[in-house]
Amino acid sequence: MDRRLRAQENRLRGVAKAADEGRRRDDVVSAALQLPPRPRRGERGIVADLLESIARLEDYLLKTSERIENILSALKQHRELLVAMNKRVLTTGTRDRIRLELDVMKNTLSILALHGVELDPVLVKDIEKLRGELKAAEDMPAIEKAKAQLDRKFDDELRKFDLEAIWARKREIPGYS
Repeated sequence: MDRRLRAQENRLRGVAKAADEGRRRDDVVSAALQLPPRPRRGERGIVADLLESIARLEDYLLKTSERIENILSALKQHRELLVAMNKRVLTTGTRDRIRLELDVMKNTLSILALHGVELDPVLVKDIEKLRGELKAAEDMPAIEKAKAQLDRKFDDELRKFDLEAIWARKREIPGYS
């Protein structure tokens, strides 16, 4: 009987030791998941917070990828426009050359605006105004003078930004080599 009693006591101690070890493991897991020591069903821990963060990050990345896709398509269209204009500029007169240059200026401003660069909105209005004057103008020296002033204004606006760094990234942009 004593032997059976000791065997049962040893067995009971082993079960108690295993239960304590299980509780310690549960406490370590609860601490790692940032849950209370004895979590109830449905309590939020770090995993739920991480899942929410991942969902927000996925939404942000989707929106950003759409924006980047818009920028890349605008750059590709700008490149195609420049190639087409380059072919045409050799055979055009002064009026057409100025009109082509104004188109390039406007497209450049549009691409920079898509990229998030804040530019002087008056510059776009000046381009449109000069383009309107160009259609009905008979005095080409006055138009060329106005175009030179607009060129200076345009260059001053673009000097505010590190264009070398922007253009150096063109190798990373598909379709713009």
